Amino acid sequence: MTQRHNVEDWLAEYDIPAAAAQPDSAGGMQSPMTDPNAGGDPTQAQAQANDPNISQQPATDVTQDPQTPDMPETAPETKDFETWKNNYLKESVKGDTNALIELIHQIRDKEGLQPYQRKFVEDNLNVQLVRMNSNVEKASKDIRRQIREQLDRNNPATSVVNHMSAVLETQPSLINTFIKLNGYSGQKGDLHRKYIAALLGAVQVGSGANNEDLIFNEKEYSILISTRLNARWGDVMLGYWSLREDDPEKFLTEPELKRLTDGSPEEREALRCRVVIEPIAQMFETRAFLVNVVADDGTVYTLGWDIATSLRAAFLDGKLVVKMKRTGESEALIDSEGNIVPLMDLSIVYTKETGQQDEEGKPEKKEIEFIERKDGMLFLSASLQTIRDATTALQGAVLKETPYAGNPSDLVTLQRCVYSSHDLLMRSC
Repeated sequence: MTQRHNVEDWLAEYDIPAAAAQPDSAGGMQSPMTDPNAGGDPTQAQAQANDPNISQQPATDVTQDPQTPDMPETAPETKDFETWKNNYLKESVKGDTNALIELIHQIRDKEGLQPYQRKFVEDNLNVQLVRMNSNVEKASKDIRRQIREQLDRNNPATSVVNHMSAVLETQPSLINTFIKLNGYSGQKGDLHRKYIAALLGAVQVGSGANNEDLIFNEKEYSILISTRLNARWGDVMLGYWSLREDDPEKFLTEPELKRLTDGSPEEREALRCRVVIEPIAQMFETRAFLVNVVADDGTVYTLGWDIATSLRAAFLDGKLVVKMKRTGESEALIDSEGNIVPLMDLSIVYTKETGQQDEEGKPEKKEIEFIERKDGMLFLSASLQTIRDATTALQGAVLKETPYAGNPSDLVTLQRCVYSSHDLLMRSC
């Protein structure tokens, strides 16, 4: 809060117009309460002083007044919330639900919280309430223990998914929760984040946009996790991305920059692809993606994907190739002369050997859509079969499939076992 804001608050408290207080030559505040001539004529003031009919008040001794007025206490600042938030993140390492709920109640009813601060508090209260379920708590302890003991720090997403799936396979009721989530339509993404956070003992810090959603904390490291829940493969949003004008200078050396324009067609193609792959990989450098897709037959598919590791390794191995394209739906700009300048869009394709040979006797390869950029966003556009193939060939990617283990006739009932809007909105508190 600025000094000006504090002074105006003080003036308002004493019903003093802000315009009546002006800084003197020393930079201090001179209050009209201590200025005998403020707002009047000096000649009239002298006449009043000499009139015996007007009682004279003794001059006020201002020498003992404080140099600065006492300011009222201010509301909690952002820094106070950040201090509390850091304590909460540290406490989450222990995975103690009761202690975390107690911490939340220490700040939940405080006045002055900003909307994003209150959202953090309420999100994580809901996460901890889910963790109070005995089945979730037991599973969470097992998952956290396995991650702590066997984490691949180079590929944290694959480790998290491997350990989480191994534990959930022993508790079908917790797997069935993913089927229930699919019935929540537009609310499912937020509920999915909180369910994953509860299972991992993670802290929710985001809401599925361009940054991480969850932070899994340990004493020596943290895992930044992005979560997604889709009804089908082929349209999993990864984040906003566009190529920047200075990206070539960021990711290519000077000789490579020269070859980008003057090199052979093969050199230009390889460097052009690198200028796309590297900034995408950098954007996801510290993030682990956890994607769930629930099929109509109740099968739960879980993809753990360390995108940065996966893209770089697959590009060097020639398994992922960048393709430029332009369609009638591509973005465009209007230049200073009024000309329409169409922008090239791109896709990243997965190359798979067909088992046959081409005309030169080399293994024939088929290019399959994998990642697509449209409307400024990157999507995992691959089909389920492509993801199955890719996760066996790419580093930093794992796919787990858990079929529905119950009676097929109960599947519809399970999918419809969700709260209605009436239950949520009309609840008596």
